[in-house]
Formats: sequence, structure tokens, C-alpha cells
Amino acid sequence: MPGDPAALPSRPGWIDVSRPLSPATPVWPGDRPFQMERLQLGDVSVSSIATGCHVGTHVDAPCHLDALAGGVESIPLERLIGPAEVMAVRSGVVAPEHLPPGWHPATPRLLLRTDSHPLGAPIGPGFSALDATLVHWLADRGVVLVGVDTPSVDPFDSADLPAHRALGARGMTWIEGLSLGGVAPGRYQLLALPLAVVGADGAPARVVVRREEP
Repeated sequence: MPGDPAALPSRPGWIDVSRPLSPATPVWPGDRPFQMERLQLGDVSVSSIATGCHVGTHVDAPCHLDALAGGVESIPLERLIGPAEVMAVRSGVVAPEHLPPGWHPATPRLLLRTDSHPLGAPIGPGFSALDATLVHWLADRGVVLVGVDTPSVDPFDSADLPAHRALGARGMTWIEGLSLGGVAPGRYQLLALPLAVVGADGAPARVVVRREEP
């Protein structure tokens, strides 16, 4: 059926699932937008950038909610590289009961494709998020990393951030702002490397996936 992610053909090679950064990249209301300045020094171009750490596709660090925890550079590389599963879900707040009947994680990394926040859309109410019960359910089954194609793992208007807090409490890593629109559900190899900004509570990341052969 049209728009059904399961009907998408497999794509060979590495697929970039990160959102490009430019001054047009939407940011969370009140956050610093992406800016780039380019200087020409003779024959050499030299650019500088200024932006928030949670712009576009990014990885949140443990210290995002716990000031005494580690920065983004403390996340083990083993968390960010390896087998992952892309799953399509349709729910405002995704809970265990919204997963396919009988499904269990096949990899320690799960990327959720909700199609609820199109590329270039302003950040506001209406995108899908995670229920804290889903975080605990996944952690109990060995999942250590969760990625979402939305600006946040919690709803836009959430005040207490239960999904963020559940992820932190379970020692999990999470990626926000993925672009999974052209990625069919299935097994992939994941490479998700945030900038190693020492002490930062998050950092933009270039995230790519490659379909695993059956």
C-alpha cells in the first residue's frame, strides 16, 4: 500500500539517516539555531559554526538530565556501532502494546520509524514519543540504544520528561532526530557517531545504516 514502510524496497550500501544541518534546520523553541560563517583567507576558505548541541540528528549524553553524569564523549563506541533493527510504529506515545504481537528485540539497538515529523517541519506538538514503560520493557530485553525520527523521546509539551528519565535510569543511549523516511523495516548495521565535545550534554551526529543480508 502507498506510504507503507514495509513496502519500500531494500537499498544497497550505506544510507544516511541524519538530518542535514543548515540555517533552515528547525530547532527546539528557544534553542540556538544553526549558523555558519565562511571567511576567505587568500586561497583558503575557513568556516565557523554556532549552534545548540541538540540540533538536527543528535545523541543525548548522560549529563543531559544528570549534571554529575558523563558528557557525550563518555558514551562507549560499542553502543553506537553494530547491529540494529528498524521498526515502523504508529502511535502518539509508543508503549509495549503498540509493538507487533509476539515481537522481541533481535538486536541491542532499536530505531523507531514513526513518520510523525517530516524533514524540515517546525518543532511543535504532534510528533510521536516513547512511553516510559516501553523504555523499561526494552531494557529488560537487552536493548541498550534507542533511536527515534522525532525531535525528542518525550512529547513536545512534556514537563517531567519520563522517557528521558527512564532511559537515563536504565543506562541506555538514545538518538533523536533521525530521518528514516526511506528506510524499510528490518535488520541493519548502524554507525552513529556524535561529535566528541567534552562535557557536552549532547552533540550532532552523522548516522548511517546498511541493510544486513538475510
